[in-house]
Amino acid sequence: MSDSNALNAEGPDVSDDAASTASSEPVIRRYPPLPGLLESVTALAMRTSLRVFFKSIMKPPLPPQLQRAVLHMLSVVMPGTGGVTVEKTKVGNMTAERLTPKGLSKPQHAVLYLHGGAFVAGSPRSHRSITSRLAKFANCQVLAIHYRRVPEAPFPAQINDSVTGYKQLLKDGFKPENIAIAGDSAGGTLTLLVTKALELEGIAGPKCLVMMSPAFDAKLDSQSVKKYRKLDPMINIEWGHQGFTWYRPQHDHPLAFPKRQNLATLPPTLVQVGEIEVLHDDSVWLAHAAKRFDRQVELEIYEGRWHVFQIHAGIMPSATLALQRQAAFLKKQWGVVS
Repeated sequence: MSDSNALNAEGPDVSDDAASTASSEPVIRRYPPLPGLLESVTALAMRTSLRVFFKSIMKPPLPPQLQRAVLHMLSVVMPGTGGVTVEKTKVGNMTAERLTPKGLSKPQHAVLYLHGGAFVAGSPRSHRSITSRLAKFANCQVLAIHYRRVPEAPFPAQINDSVTGYKQLLKDGFKPENIAIAGDSAGGTLTLLVTKALELEGIAGPKCLVMMSPAFDAKLDSQSVKKYRKLDPMINIEWGHQGFTWYRPQHDHPLAFPKRQNLATLPPTLVQVGEIEVLHDDSVWLAHAAKRFDRQVELEIYEGRWHVFQIHAGIMPSATLALQRQAAFLKKQWGVVS
């Protein structure tokens, strides 16, 4: 079977066959756009800039090096937050960033952050507007790793590197019950798969997970893809197909397909997704699939918002608020009293 065919040969979801039949519905909260001129003006500006400078460019045949440059240039202008120390470090063979609130000499809690970028682009620096705020709002250390990217390093390099990042936090003295894993887009995909990789190695997993706009379906043919393909200001479907093709999961590998994972041991999870993005249905799938295993997944749908809109924190009020809600979720799971 070719790589492209294997990519589309996911078969039935494990969640449909092995899940329990919990009767209650998953927790799904919808948030309308925030009122006020600042929110509406910045939202319009972000949608327009993404459509012109990102979606129209980030697609084949643009080579991976230029894709990385485009994402880097657009994301680094998104402001980080003050009050956080950023330390560049090494984790195994990877470069990484440790972000720690100033004055927090010995953090008790930590987040392993896995950036997005269709597996081909992105870095700890490109997502600092998110990671710095998670560190500050949740009063924790954030370890953002620069995992290997495609096409140079296909599956499962990204998963292996993420496991290495988690093990580093254990070496640093953080207890599993005080660790969370968070990620956006492709990083959200890895967030799910890393928990399963840890389980396969017999390593105690994190207390909880946070995902932003995760991608679970390599075929990219859900109803939300069809409905929002033109409306979504950020994601070009051809770019998504390219990323998954370069990712090249081995069809017989236990971690190849997110939708075939057994969710019976999924930690408490918060998922945030934009209402008008093509990956909307992937987040909805996880909420319902996890509920059939009676697992705790909270899904937040942000009306009128797009893929990983949280990266506009510091500019767009709703993006900042979404990260504050993530921090509140983390603190609740860690038993931290604000």
